[in-house]
Amino acid sequence: MTHAEATQRVKKLREEIWRLNRAYFIENKTEVSEDVRDALKQELINLEQEFPDLITPDSPTQRVGAPLDGRLPKVQHLHPKESLTDAFSLEEMEEWIEMMKRYLGRDDAQFAFETELKIDGLNISLVYAKEKTNDGLVYRYHRAVTRGNGVEGEDVTHTVRTIESIPLRINLDKKYEAKEAPLYFEVGGEVYMTKAALARVNRDLNAEDQFANPRNAAAGSVRQLDPKMAAERDLRMFCYALDADAADFFGCRTQSALMDSLDEMGLPTEQSRKVMKNATDIHHFYEEVKKKRDSLPYDIDGLVIKADDRKTQRDLGSTAKAPRWARAYKFPAEQKTAQVLDIILQVGRTGAITPVAHLTPTQLAGTTVTRATLHNEDEIARLDVRIGDTVILQKAGDIIPEVVEVLTNLRPKDAKPYQYPKHCPSCGTALVRPEGEVVSRCPNPKCGAVQLERIAHFASRYAFNIEGLGTETIEELVSEGFVADPADLFALTQEDLLQLPLFKEKKAGNLLRSLEKAKRVPIERFLFGLGIRHIGRETADLLARRIDWPKRKLTVEEKKDIAAQQSLFDDVGTVRSELEGISIDDVLTTLDSFSTEELSSLHGIGDVSAESLKEWIGEHDNRTLLHKLHKAEVVCLQREGGVAAQVFEGKTFVITGTLPALSREEARAMIKDRGGKVSGSVSKKTDYLLLGEDPGSKLDDAKKFGVTTIGEDEFRKLVAGQS
Repeated sequence: MTHAEATQRVKKLREEIWRLNRAYFIENKTEVSEDVRDALKQELINLEQEFPDLITPDSPTQRVGAPLDGRLPKVQHLHPKESLTDAFSLEEMEEWIEMMKRYLGRDDAQFAFETELKIDGLNISLVYAKEKTNDGLVYRYHRAVTRGNGVEGEDVTHTVRTIESIPLRINLDKKYEAKEAPLYFEVGGEVYMTKAALARVNRDLNAEDQFANPRNAAAGSVRQLDPKMAAERDLRMFCYALDADAADFFGCRTQSALMDSLDEMGLPTEQSRKVMKNATDIHHFYEEVKKKRDSLPYDIDGLVIKADDRKTQRDLGSTAKAPRWARAYKFPAEQKTAQVLDIILQVGRTGAITPVAHLTPTQLAGTTVTRATLHNEDEIARLDVRIGDTVILQKAGDIIPEVVEVLTNLRPKDAKPYQYPKHCPSCGTALVRPEGEVVSRCPNPKCGAVQLERIAHFASRYAFNIEGLGTETIEELVSEGFVADPADLFALTQEDLLQLPLFKEKKAGNLLRSLEKAKRVPIERFLFGLGIRHIGRETADLLARRIDWPKRKLTVEEKKDIAAQQSLFDDVGTVRSELEGISIDDVLTTLDSFSTEELSSLHGIGDVSAESLKEWIGEHDNRTLLHKLHKAEVVCLQREGGVAAQVFEGKTFVITGTLPALSREEARAMIKDRGGKVSGSVSKKTDYLLLGEDPGSKLDDAKKFGVTTIGEDEFRKLVAGQS
């Protein structure tokens, strides 16, 4: 075969393989057998091996890439992600509609609602990048990112590209070529695994490694470092969102038109969606879907309801966390029964005691449950839970199993009321219960259970993120006397680790490298990792932003060590920020310099967190821990610039168009660092519209609501505190 003939054959093969994959994965049509599809793909592989210059990134043969080294990098989203407010009844749906009418100031407002099945999978954002070709307007698959914390997620480009239903290349219709196309557009969706695929995956795994449900399997597969493993697991995706600028470009006036545009581009969507006129019709559809829920090939946990008109969506805007124009109409939590075998007290990192019911194994909402929280002593008394009782279980928020009721008619005759212990089950210290609190605590800071939990928290994903330091390893390090507090981790040597049964040379070397890497930790993760009561992730982040920490420039070597923690999204407008180091002694000195009143006056901190932080800092053992971390050469990191005057506190901005010098991400960061909020749509509550070139419909909305519009020069004056 000549090169010209091969070129034509390769082109035809790719088109046919894509067409058959679309029919099979998106339209659920089996036009040919799997053997036929495999044979076509093998022919394409052979031709590309003979003519390597014909290989392109979007070829079906290139969906499986090379494994990545190290943990998944963090990537900043092009647009912040929001969560949905839940509704559980027809009444709540009707209340939501009335709320929208009140917010719009129109009691006679009429809505159309785009209604979709709520797929129980892993939220993923796909980014497509514009590319100049001879084939017209083309967008190529550029990146895939998990939802993460809504601002940044994990880069899973390498595994998501193996999902055969996702096009790696999108050729737009010629009607769009006359418009100014965006450089990138972002598609939101849910990666999922069918129930049948889960059964196949679990069949090849050991019992202890099997996935409990399709969502866990999908999430675990997407986060694999080796994309070949993800490719073998038949992952799929349903898309349901498009960033606002792209939706405007495609001329989508409604959510249903947006979904049609996704279909037109060859992106997979769930086809059960409907447009409805009122809450009653939605509820009927809800009941219809609930009846056939178990027969569906994939898991769902309700419906997603969206105001169909996109202008109405913009008018309604969002709260701090969720759009006002959408609801998740959730199915009731599934309930099952189990027998209480025992009640065990668990000791947390702050000494908090949590009673846990140990149960006969029970399938609940797709997972095998053997334990359920009983919350506290008062809850046990309220329910009158006894060992031997048969109880009703459900998952709180579809996540945490809890006991909701005791079936007293099934109670054994010899079951006795549970006597809540007065002493810590780990160290024997008398428990205390502060006035006004429902939780009992072990007050002994040297309690073995508290120390284990404290070290585990220190090493956890959202704190120091020390890979290779699981619970079993921590227990062994503590029991053998190598580690008594988190700082001791950084004093471990290869000789120490090789004395332990769990460690061989490779594992010891990996852990030591992880520990060395963890010595460079963002300040917010450091504060969270200390395990201070009432200092959660959000409060730690606020402290990191609000306090002016003393910093020193990092060395070139230190910057190389922490380079993996930086965003990889530089090529879509996010500027990589310079990092500076904060010594642990300086962290202590800085916190000492604040009074409780000064800390509590920082925006978003409050009295409880401030008092807890000052109490923690004042304890001798905790100060000793910080000094040990300093000697271990742990350094905290913060983006250059530190704290800024809170000149935008209480103000909401919307950014539109292309700014002359600033990127959108830079402008967003400047607003947030100064106490302001950034919204994606203009509403009555918007204070400023930051206006660039080609602003689009947001400028019209600002005029309608009387919102002040400013350019970049005026914005910089506001940043500088010039009114």
